[in-house]
Amino acid sequence: MENEWKKNAEIEQKRRRTSRRITLIILSVLFTIFLVAGAAIYIFLKSSLEPVNEEATKSVKVEIPLGAGTSTISSILKEKDLIANETIFRYYVRYKNESSFQAGTYTLTQAMTPDEIINELKTGTIMKAADVKITIPEGITMDRQIAIIAKATGFKADSIRKSLTDEAYIKTLIDKYPMLTDEVTKQGVLYSLEGYLFPATYEFDKGKSINQITETMLDEMEKIYDANADAIKKSGMTFHEVLSLGSMVEREAATPEDRREIAGVFTNRLNDGMKLQSDPTVWYGTGENTALTTLKDLENNSKYNTYKYEGIPIGPISTVSKDSILAVLNPKKTKYVYFFARPPSDKNPRGQILYEETYEEHQRNVVKYKPEWVEYEASKEQ
Repeated sequence: MENEWKKNAEIEQKRRRTSRRITLIILSVLFTIFLVAGAAIYIFLKSSLEPVNEEATKSVKVEIPLGAGTSTISSILKEKDLIANETIFRYYVRYKNESSFQAGTYTLTQAMTPDEIINELKTGTIMKAADVKITIPEGITMDRQIAIIAKATGFKADSIRKSLTDEAYIKTLIDKYPMLTDEVTKQGVLYSLEGYLFPATYEFDKGKSINQITETMLDEMEKIYDANADAIKKSGMTFHEVLSLGSMVEREAATPEDRREIAGVFTNRLNDGMKLQSDPTVWYGTGENTALTTLKDLENNSKYNTYKYEGIPIGPISTVSKDSILAVLNPKKTKYVYFFARPPSDKNPRGQILYEETYEEHQRNVVKYKPEWVEYEASKEQ
């Protein structure tokens, strides 16, 4: 019996030794793979951030046009064979938080490092006024953005709309911009890039394509995305959802001070399982440009209709300012769950937002002040 016990103990010891050897072998293989992969990535990144040709002496003339964003500049430098990798250069610029590039003509060489090129591109001076100037306001829909771009550039609105809805092009943008995901292509989304074209004033030289103009605007929004990546992750929302909620704040707020308060109201409603019930989402879904929402409007089947569907709408309903994005990421802690907007007046040129805690108080405001909207709409038609 004792011999059998010793025999079993020896077998168990051998089994354990074998198991330890196998485990060590597996760990060694995995560690080796990790080291090789890490070394390969390091070598790739290092080579991408080195001069294309340290021995080069030939000068290369580079023209950086007005309004050129990081993506455009990276493409130009790669086309001139001045950088090893366009994508790595673009992310390196973002990592270093460089954005003050100047339009102008530069003389560069392949012997320059990316850092040297970046520093050089910050020294240019604008020699002439822009050929094209586009101002995209906050809180406007894609249809209005298209009309503004068409008027400023001379491109036909249909051509711009075709470009902005081209599925193949949208797919390339999703691959290019981390802020863009497949959420923008969900069935029911009217414009994939609605909310992603940053509202600002842009200046361009002649000859810019629709896609180049679009990507310059996307570059600006990507900067907001990069700068607030941690806050976006902490919010529990995707950036698409942040923009969707931010566009509602943009359309509802009467003053800059209202943004965080309204964002707080929307946050309370979401946390309480209430529908957001925002009229601008109804108007966006119906295509109506009116402040008077009918019962028929409230029943429309658009996925944007927050009276019919719970949660954040399927996508943004307008351009979104940086302030509205920050309001969504840092909403005011408020007790209110209802608000009613009064129209602009002589006393309140921007209108006024009335906040309430209970439905009864809110309904009193609706009954009392809704006739003001009827008068306001009528005055616009005169």
